[in-house]
Amino acid sequence: MGLPSASSRIRRLLATAAGVLLVATIAVGCEDKESTSGNGGGAGADRPSDGAGQRADDEADKSPATERPSSVRDQGPGDKTKGSDRTSHADHGDADPSDDQSAGRPWPQFGVVYHGMWDMTWPQRAELLDKLVATGVRWVRIGVPWATVQPNRPTASDPGWSMGWGVPKADRVINQAVRRGLEVSVTLGQTPKWANGGRGPTYLPNDPATYAKAIRWLAHRYRHRVMSWEIFNEPNNTNFLHTTVPEYVRLLCAAYPAVRAGDSTTKVLFGGTSGVDAEFIGEAYEQGAKDCFDVLAVHPYNGEYAPTTQARSDDRWWWRNIDQVRAVMRQHDDLATRVWFTEWGWSSHPNTPSTPSWERGVTYEQQARYAVQFLRLTHRHYPYVDRVAWYSARNETNSSVENNNFGLFTLGLTPKPVALRLREFLASH
Repeated sequence: MGLPSASSRIRRLLATAAGVLLVATIAVGCEDKESTSGNGGGAGADRPSDGAGQRADDEADKSPATERPSSVRDQGPGDKTKGSDRTSHADHGDADPSDDQSAGRPWPQFGVVYHGMWDMTWPQRAELLDKLVATGVRWVRIGVPWATVQPNRPTASDPGWSMGWGVPKADRVINQAVRRGLEVSVTLGQTPKWANGGRGPTYLPNDPATYAKAIRWLAHRYRHRVMSWEIFNEPNNTNFLHTTVPEYVRLLCAAYPAVRAGDSTTKVLFGGTSGVDAEFIGEAYEQGAKDCFDVLAVHPYNGEYAPTTQARSDDRWWWRNIDQVRAVMRQHDDLATRVWFTEWGWSSHPNTPSTPSWERGVTYEQQARYAVQFLRLTHRHYPYVDRVAWYSARNETNSSVENNNFGLFTLGLTPKPVALRLREFLASH
């Protein structure tokens, strides 16, 4: 590779200076006064933890939110032509990987999974969002538990919404992000007890129409602020959803027109699959899912392995097997549909001889290097991928050592090397 141009060197110097400023800001910033609980944002987290003592947020967060940025909204409703968010380009899924056809092609928009509905103080949320923006994050994926915002069965006199806590909390979480120029994608999951006979939040509602009515109301409430709605998280993973493919497709196809009725400018996402699960996605197409979403979402994790590692089997855990998903889409004449990686990343933590293979971590340096390699490979080989959301914004304490250490930032909001490396990379791409 030749020497960088003068403009490139200037961009790198500016990016480096910005990274130093980011570290300095954190060094002099306020320390966390409250830690997060061990709650993972599930049904048990749905309690009022945001009292008056936490409302000392910046004054800007008390004003009405502006509309979301226009890059998605001005596209129109994603009317089954399913074009790119930005520039439509041909599918290169069959291209020789050694040929670089990416010159001049837009880079995937970089986002993060932001657990804004989990237990943080409002000042912590504001600080984290500010640091994400400084890092170069363009959009956030926020999980909103249905059970939190509509905990009660709707009746003729009471629609069941939690207008005293759940809905106002979602309002504020979304508004904080939008006000900072971040686009917002919401994943609506976690079924309330009244909707599925008390089977728990990881089971679909007995009647898909109840979900459709709820998401229509929410889409209308957040019109021009939420750019897309993802229909549950990892429908192929029983940790998040117990369902069959036909049941999920029925729900997806009930939700699609409901979201569009609530906000004709937003997009509907097929719930991001755990891994690149071509089998689950293929069966969904067979069940009639094609006309029920605008964007296909997947979660292409790669364990402890570098993203440059070629897939060693057809297993869904090898992220480079995204080609198999694209083959399914080609089979069903759906190459116009874009793909978003709504979760991906590497967990930075030490391993022991007894660490299971599925929980093995990487070093800080590897996490940073792999993140940039992943972005380069996605841009070069997968032009149909418009957006990618790193999992996650910060470390947590509520799960396994692997799940807790994916963050760009530590629990105390100090940037990890991956945040600094991405800050420099995103400033010039």
